[in-house]
Amino acid sequence: MAAVAVAVGGAVVVGLSGSPLWGAVRAALVLAVGALVAGVLRRAAVRPAGWSAVGVGALVLPAAGVIAGGHLVGGAVLRGGAALVASLGALVLLVLGTVWLLRAAHGWWRLLALPVAVVVVQLVWAPLGQAVLVTNREPAALGDATPADHGLAAEDVTLTTSDGIDLAAWWVPPENGAAVLLLHGSGSTRTATLDHAEVLAAAGFGVLMVDARGHGASDGTAMDLGWHGARDLAAAVTWLADRPDVEEGRIGAVGLSMGGEEALTLAGEDPRVRAVVGDGVGIRVAGDVPSPAPFEDAINRLTYAVTDLLTAASPPRPLREVVAGLAAEQRVLLVAAAGEGDQAAWYAAAAPGRVEVWDVPDVAHTRALDEHPQEWATRVVGFLEDALAG
Repeated sequence: MAAVAVAVGGAVVVGLSGSPLWGAVRAALVLAVGALVAGVLRRAAVRPAGWSAVGVGALVLPAAGVIAGGHLVGGAVLRGGAALVASLGALVLLVLGTVWLLRAAHGWWRLLALPVAVVVVQLVWAPLGQAVLVTNREPAALGDATPADHGLAAEDVTLTTSDGIDLAAWWVPPENGAAVLLLHGSGSTRTATLDHAEVLAAAGFGVLMVDARGHGASDGTAMDLGWHGARDLAAAVTWLADRPDVEEGRIGAVGLSMGGEEALTLAGEDPRVRAVVGDGVGIRVAGDVPSPAPFEDAINRLTYAVTDLLTAASPPRPLREVVAGLAAEQRVLLVAAAGEGDQAAWYAAAAPGRVEVWDVPDVAHTRALDEHPQEWATRVVGFLEDALAG
């Protein structure tokens, strides 16, 4: 019964993803694997049955549990409920399989249970859980706030990516011939950038606020590490470059958290982006971790390798490598909140003289504008005016 719960719940979850045909194929495969596992559990000896139950439970529980939590909170009752059924079935398999194996073991072999459990948590649950979390999220709702609430006269814009995904955006035209691409963080939408847009527009900059793929009103599947970012945002840069009210060489990007990481990668691939402000830039691939211990590095690489298997996006280059490869005319300002100063300094060291760091240790992640509005406006606007002087 536990194996059937895993199979049926898993089939519903994968069947609701992607096109109807591909979803049906994946659902059929999950059901077939579930039937195979159920057969093994019914007919095999204790040890093979135990290892089968533990293996399936250990793999399915973290993945299904993460999906259930995220989708139920996001309002996707059918998919979240199916994932919950699968996770409960996986938990039963894990517990029963462990009991069977312990009963079949003799003497000191039972002492291996604890180290095996530690290995499972470190090498299976942590990497798989994080990978599933960042690749299987319900889209964040756009919210009720609008540019008009902030005194901004904005127009709706639709940008189409190279693979045909439509991204929703708001556009506030410039008064000084320069434009800024404004990018939100993971699990958020362009409404979270309206306060920033108000400051930038007051300084005369054109502001293009974009919902990332799978966020807000944009199409596609969300990927909370922003691996789609550079490819998707190339369409936004081209749209800005083609506008008659945006002068050549006067395009910048301001990003919060995931958006800052996307902006840096975009600048590394598109020299038309002359200036980047990254507020809360963090870690999104194993190469972004400075001087990791060997075991930590192995876990990180495993985590991002599993993530790569679960998303259509390709892993981007490490951000320090991106910063080191920026063109001479491109400049970067990194805003580092509490606990982010060392990471920002490590990135900045890759391009001395072209990357500035504003260390704000008394504020939370991406909250510099909220806590220090005047200084944020002075530093960020001043940096952009200088970098995009034309």
